[in-house]
Amino acid sequence: MKKKIVCLVLAVLMVLPLLASCNRGSSVENINNEASRYTTTLNMWLITEEPLVAEASRVLLSGLTPKVKEADLTDAQKATLNAMSEEQKAAWQQLWDITEAINALTKSKFKVKLNLKYFTEAEYYDAVEAAFIKHEEQIEAGNITTKNETEETVLNEYGIPELKYPTVPDYEVDVLFLGNYFKYGEYAANRWLKDMQMHLTESALKLTTYVSTDFLNAAMIDGMLYALPNNHGVGEYVYLLADKELYADYKEQLTGKTLYDSDFRDYLDYVFTNYDGVTNEKVYPIYSGDVYDDGGLKIDLDYAHYWTTEIDEATGLPVLKSDVFSLYGDAYAGNDVLENTFLFNDETYMKALATKTYYENTAGYATSDANAKAAVKVVRGGWELQEQYKEDYEVLVMQAPVLENDEVFTSMFGIGSHTVNEKASAEIINFINTNAEVRNLLQYGIEGVNYTLEETDDGYQYAEETAENIYKMDINKTGNVFLAYPGSAADVMRWEYEKKQNLDMVHSSVLGMTYSSSMTLDDKNVVIANAFAARMKEALEKITDENEIWALHLQALGNLASTPGKRDMMLDCIEKYLGSREITYTYGGQTLVATTTELSNALKLMALEPGSKDEQKATLKSTYVFYYDW
Repeated sequence: MKKKIVCLVLAVLMVLPLLASCNRGSSVENINNEASRYTTTLNMWLITEEPLVAEASRVLLSGLTPKVKEADLTDAQKATLNAMSEEQKAAWQQLWDITEAINALTKSKFKVKLNLKYFTEAEYYDAVEAAFIKHEEQIEAGNITTKNETEETVLNEYGIPELKYPTVPDYEVDVLFLGNYFKYGEYAANRWLKDMQMHLTESALKLTTYVSTDFLNAAMIDGMLYALPNNHGVGEYVYLLADKELYADYKEQLTGKTLYDSDFRDYLDYVFTNYDGVTNEKVYPIYSGDVYDDGGLKIDLDYAHYWTTEIDEATGLPVLKSDVFSLYGDAYAGNDVLENTFLFNDETYMKALATKTYYENTAGYATSDANAKAAVKVVRGGWELQEQYKEDYEVLVMQAPVLENDEVFTSMFGIGSHTVNEKASAEIINFINTNAEVRNLLQYGIEGVNYTLEETDDGYQYAEETAENIYKMDINKTGNVFLAYPGSAADVMRWEYEKKQNLDMVHSSVLGMTYSSSMTLDDKNVVIANAFAARMKEALEKITDENEIWALHLQALGNLASTPGKRDMMLDCIEKYLGSREITYTYGGQTLVATTTELSNALKLMALEPGSKDEQKATLKSTYVFYYDW
């Protein structure tokens, strides 16, 4: 039986060369066809934390790789190698190995080769913008072909033909990282980015299960989605930590969870009166770790939304700043729809402001000494603080994490508008955000070389950098944070806490609201209004008596019928506390003093309501009218 099997094998071996010679031509032709039809090369632009990696990237992309045989090196390449330090050579080798490992995955799954282009953050955006400009110059000169294909194959070291990936210009931008709202808006306005909405239902369908729909909705500009946000932990809580021993007797009576509820103030007043350090031990009603620039204790006024728009000096673009004081806004507690109120007329806001003034300026009422005993502590931080403080304090959530526009734009991937393959680019973005293997390669490199995989006592895994590692990346700039290994034992639980934190998050009422590129902004009025508000804030911070704050409220109510009356009342306040009515502002590179007419115009702009006659005549809608229309 064994002899029969051996004979059969020999017979097959004799026939195989004939079969191969008959079909070799058609097989190679088929491989060529497959190569030209399916292979794609993309440039992916990234930010690294290590300058050596950026240098190594440039060397590799010049064609000098560890794979090139010494005999094939050009004189220029030999000179480059000879000039490299041992550390530079190590970075070059490590980056080559990482690139090859990532490309093994992308070639296998998508027939896509990635040229990974690394830059330090200081050089990144300049390099991307120069590439876009050069690409457009080449298009205008007629030097660009939109095809990214080849009919060639190459023989590997074993003489077997394999798919050849086409070369692409150095200036091509296919996949790029974006971590800045202004760059995102600027690139979209320049038409440098592709609208990616169709890819949420095609190439990147899986991605929508990894990224919050709140993130996606907030990233829209003029109805277009020009980049996909990467998932990460959002915001922070504002906690009231109530001393359990003191709090126990009053717990049932305290229905509110903010310092500005009247029943909570009654409780704190009770502590202030009865734990004065004379008849009883000294217990401060409030501890806060925040202080003003002059060292005075600061207690933040939460749940105040301001209709503030600022002009970014670098780009000239408007941006919403809901946490920057304005004369118009809304005192709210998670309202879905905001109002536009002259805040001095708003009883809720002014009561809270008066209470804040009382807390901050009553001697012995509040402390910034972390070691002092306090009835409540105002603490900001993540979900983990609930675990940290639960033994000694009733942990009350005064404010849940809020998803703001700024959070969305800190980490995104987009597709360049001149990409040779939009679908493949979307597939790569999807891949690095949904596949843990490629995600960890891009972030940490190769296991056993750049990092080792360690385990906590609880069974959680994390990546620990090796002593030889040179490859360094910011985890917030390489994709879905929660898909990667934590970068340390300490980060293991932070990952878990941030996931819980994101489940508690609420989104801002203006999430996704950005200025339309079609709107004309009266930026001079905006600058004057902001200067007016800043001076008003200074004046308010000089008031140490809550009764004076309330008197301003009553005075404002008396001036409801007249906008100039509001203006005069505020100028009086500024003059009383700061010694001058002058409002200076900087516009067009000059420092100017606002006239009364300019101040009135700025106030009128801020006060505009939807549908009003003034609004219809205005060259610019107020921020609130824009919000209302949105």
